[in-house]
Amino acid sequence: MRVVGPSIAAGLILSGVFTLILLLGGVVARDFGVHGHPAPIRRRYGPKSARGRRVTAVAGALIAVTITATLAALMAAVDARTFGTAFAAAEIALLTWNAYDLVVLDWLVFVAWRPALVVLPGTEDMPECRDWRFHAAGFAKGVVIVTVIALVAATVTALVR
Repeated sequence: MRVVGPSIAAGLILSGVFTLILLLGGVVARDFGVHGHPAPIRRRYGPKSARGRRVTAVAGALIAVTITATLAALMAAVDARTFGTAFAAAEIALLTWNAYDLVVLDWLVFVAWRPALVVLPGTEDMPECRDWRFHAAGFAKGVVIVTVIALVAATVTALVR
């Protein structure tokens, strides 16, 4: 059974949609992602605006729907009939997304490039904006989170099939 190729493709599709959601969220309310910044930046910036909170809720729901739909389509594409196949497919897809988030979004966009859209007003001069390790730690947490999601997806798939 071919799992790796379709799973990586699903992870890249998920990454693209995730990027679009973040981009649109940032355009509507730049502070919607303040929770994803290092603590000193969050302290200096202050609490998230009401608009930022609403955008965070909508973005979170869209991301959850995207993950669910992507994994459901992937399970059908790889004909996942066993827990093992379903887990491998989901884990590869979600780890691809997590790696994309770290390398492309966090390190290249947020740390290296830093376009105005991703810099919170009043935090431009803070050295924490260039904290590579903060994002690496977030990636490590993400590995645990996506593994739990993959386990849930594999369990549901195994029970349904």
